[in-house]
Amino acid sequence: MKFWTTLATLVFASFVSANSGIFSSDGQVLPSQIEPSVVESRLVESKKPLNRRETNGDRMRRGLPPLPPARRSSGIRPRTSPLPCALCSASGVIQISRASDGVTLGYVRNTFDGQNSYTYGTLANALVVTLPASDPCSGAFDLVAPNGPDAAYTNVGAVGGSGGYNFTPGNLGYAYLAGTGHSNANSPPSSSAGNSIQSLGYNAPAESGIWSLNCDTRAITAQWTNTDSTNPATGLFYDPPVDFVGLVGDFTKFTNTFPGEGAFLVTATFVLL
Repeated sequence: MKFWTTLATLVFASFVSANSGIFSSDGQVLPSQIEPSVVESRLVESKKPLNRRETNGDRMRRGLPPLPPARRSSGIRPRTSPLPCALCSASGVIQISRASDGVTLGYVRNTFDGQNSYTYGTLANALVVTLPASDPCSGAFDLVAPNGPDAAYTNVGAVGGSGGYNFTPGNLGYAYLAGTGHSNANSPPSSSAGNSIQSLGYNAPAESGIWSLNCDTRAITAQWTNTDSTNPATGLFYDPPVDFVGLVGDFTKFTNTFPGEGAFLVTATFVLL
């Protein structure tokens, strides 16, 4: 009898173990005895990756290096196409205005005054000048008058005045606007360049590469070079009695020396034709 009781107990225990795990004394299943394959499958399901972008924080927690930087472009930078030089080789006239109030007086004239230098007149008789073929806004250049009054000297340049060829403060340095030969920019006055006033027996040196252009305002400015190759402050002026446009360094010195001439400062502007 004892044998059959023991056998029945073993059979029942095997049945319970095979179907629902091992029961504790209070009838609950002991988790530590749950089938391992069931536990592993549930852990795998809980570790399924979320549908989101991995962050650097995620990688740092896992001991991995940060993500490579995101590339927002292909590495090809847009380039601005070079604009055509609108003023290269352009033709126009030179407008002369009074510096004190901006009133337009006229335009550099296509004929000389009585001493073979330039003055101003109306638009109808304005001198046509040509800008250089290279960019005139990038540095000093020669201003050429192809059909000027002196075919031998077609550059609109400056011829040193009788007060000396240095425009430093305190000196009576000035120059006549006249037809000249070529001289390099930022070079001392040239005795070999030649000029339109020479035909009257006045043999002063000249400069031609004196002009600069502001491409925004079209203002034309002049830069004289002293005999020591320095570049002094240079202005434009008009002398009414002698009727010429010229360059000057110390304008106060000029007016104090010639007080009765009524000279005044002017500005020049390139007007495109």
